[in-house]
Amino acid sequence: MIKTHTFLYFGSRLSAAVANLAALAIFSRLAGSEVYGGSILVFSCGFVLFGFCGQWLGAAFFAIYRPEEAARQVATLARLAIAAAGTAGLATAVAASAGFATWGFGAAVFATVLGLLLFVTVTEAERTRLDAGWVAIMYIARSALIIILGSLVLLLGGGSLALASALAGANVIAALPGLFRLGRSFAARRDRAASNEFLNYGWPLVIAFGAMALGQNIDRLILAHVAGIGQLGAYGATSDFLKQGFGVVCEAITLASVSVAKDAATRGNSARAQLVLEDAFRAVAATIAFGVVFMTTFSSEIVDVIFGPDYRVAARAVMPWLIGANAALVLRAFYFGQAIYFGQSSRNEAVASLSMIMVTAVLGFTLIPRFDVYGAAMAATGGQLAACAVFAASRPRMPFPAASAVSILGVAAAALALAALVDHSFSGSSAAKDIIKLLVLVAAGLGVVWHYDILGLRDVAKGLAHGWPDQGTNDESTTHPPSHSRR
Repeated sequence: MIKTHTFLYFGSRLSAAVANLAALAIFSRLAGSEVYGGSILVFSCGFVLFGFCGQWLGAAFFAIYRPEEAARQVATLARLAIAAAGTAGLATAVAASAGFATWGFGAAVFATVLGLLLFVTVTEAERTRLDAGWVAIMYIARSALIIILGSLVLLLGGGSLALASALAGANVIAALPGLFRLGRSFAARRDRAASNEFLNYGWPLVIAFGAMALGQNIDRLILAHVAGIGQLGAYGATSDFLKQGFGVVCEAITLASVSVAKDAATRGNSARAQLVLEDAFRAVAATIAFGVVFMTTFSSEIVDVIFGPDYRVAARAVMPWLIGANAALVLRAFYFGQAIYFGQSSRNEAVASLSMIMVTAVLGFTLIPRFDVYGAAMAATGGQLAACAVFAASRPRMPFPAASAVSILGVAAAALALAALVDHSFSGSSAAKDIIKLLVLVAAGLGVVWHYDILGLRDVAKGLAHGWPDQGTNDESTTHPPSHSRR
């Protein structure tokens, strides 16, 4: 199961990431920084509101789900999602009525919340039910729709609000297949016990996820307020690119591994859950370590390929800082933050998010007026490191194979040093240098994957070499050979 789910999730998220990067490249050439910055501001406001109103629903469903009670839990999830949408609509209407935003801006924010609420809740429900194929389809569909609808809006001369609304529409349309599959359970009778179970588990997450969403976007909100949405366009595009780069693999790992580990823990097989989570940590750590090395080594080339001319100067300036910020974000969100599904109190998440808000806000208001996008990048980095430090200090209920972490970081650091040596000592052309550096990174990364048999990929390679029939059907129950400690 773990290998099948990993391949489905990774394949779909990789396809989606490529499509999202293509969308970023297209939008940064079709839209000026003002238009793109305006759409980022809408999304940031919508994501914060979604964090407080609806993000907890999918997490609560994942945590309390029991297959024998699926129908009533899905029906309860649907009713709570409708209530969350109503709350978000009321909040945006009040903000517009009070003059904090125009009605057009408020409508675009509400559309963003609705799209996120529908897509995230539906995909989380399908992931919980181990319907990996449908989740993969929805991710790929959303990415394709983002390119099609966003490009169409910009080619027709639409502005930032139209672009934001088109992206929200992509979320809604992509969620429809999963919504129809879940729909057969919507008619289940109302169950007060199920509602209480959702609320008892989820109410602390309302604060934790809302604070986390605010912490992740406060640098953008301060930058837009102090320096204007033109600066926000290039800054947000760079940050979004790095989140895609780091997040695609780590999210696939989390979607597959944590689902299987949670299922094993629910069935009382704590040993298997422990092994799956340890493997997930190694995979996330390797992804982050080699992602940092790759982004650092090829940052100039990446900027030229991905971003339009108007974005490149700012992107080069902030990328070194944002690489560190997004590495810390991914480690916290896609590994340590998953502890809430294994009996960990959401207090750590709330404390980490509040720490991130305070550090980012203090640094943002101090540095952004003086350094613009540089200050925003420094503030974001400081906030993410503070949040990650909270989890490291609190020892969450997620295994931490320290020896593996040190080994992976050591190999990544050595690869970075070799790439730098090639840059400064090799006398060939820049293309030849890039090829050699890429080969160094690929060899080091594959060595780590092979040594630790991350996500069973070494077993898969051996199975391909000897033919799938020899691999057997032990995917469902086999983790790794007992003699292979992989410490």
